[in-house]
Amino acid sequence: MYDKHLDSFIVIAESGSFSSAADKLFISRTALIQQINLLEKELGFHIFDRHNKGVTLTPAGEYFYREAKKIIHTSNTVLMRCKELEEKSREIIRIGTLPNFTAELLPQICRRFAEQYPNITLQFIEYPLESYFKNFLNDNFDITTEYMCGYVFEDSRYSFIKLMEDRHCCGMSPKHPLAVKKRISIHDLHGQKIMMYAKGITRADDRLRDYITSVAPDVQIIDIHHYGSSLPLKCELDNLILIYYSMYWKSFPSLASLPMDITMDFPIDIGLGYRVDSNSAVKRFIALAQSMYKFKQ
Repeated sequence: MYDKHLDSFIVIAESGSFSSAADKLFISRTALIQQINLLEKELGFHIFDRHNKGVTLTPAGEYFYREAKKIIHTSNTVLMRCKELEEKSREIIRIGTLPNFTAELLPQICRRFAEQYPNITLQFIEYPLESYFKNFLNDNFDITTEYMCGYVFEDSRYSFIKLMEDRHCCGMSPKHPLAVKKRISIHDLHGQKIMMYAKGITRADDRLRDYITSVAPDVQIIDIHHYGSSLPLKCELDNLILIYYSMYWKSFPSLASLPMDITMDFPIDIGLGYRVDSNSAVKRFIALAQSMYKFKQ
């Protein structure tokens, strides 16, 4: 916005010598003199009278000093105001994330969105699952992380876009007797202790739970509310089986993950949730996600 040599000029004028100003500016005296010589050449008049005791401003230099300070102040004010306006003009999308959760689709969507809409900021806010949807309903974030379609989206104020379909699988310690099998059937679960989502979280899990309890009533079901990092250890110590979504097997590398028999196939809708009355930035994000992962029925 202005010639940075003006800053050096101000310091010299207020210090009264090149040597003192050079110390304050952390440059050599020779380099500072060269800057002022260049400035005077560009201006077409002398701004300093140089003598053995230091420098003094010429009459033109006195006037230039007063005006230069105004120029610098005005320039800084303009730049600050422009930055404030730039910040205000940037739209923000708040994406709710979950701890101990490895997203598969969301990172690619965010990268593509950032390339196409550099002026829209993506803000990631982490909430534990037990308060996740409460915060969503309280409008503390705009878009849910890729997740299963829960009951909350049956409310007409919210919408859910399906990006892919997943299946349940069984995770267990490699030492578990069933770990040698290629897939798990309902008969394999007889007498076993399994962990799965508590009732009322998703319709797909509730349907699987109802099927298991009706066909294999001797199965002991232990409710969980999120896929915590301690679950693999629980499986190992208590000889448990974890029912979870196959796309997240990377989150539990120590478990033997086995697909479930087709008779226990209750498809899980995976996608993004958002408010129906969301702003245009959120709707652009949703539209991009749909174009990237359009699910084919």
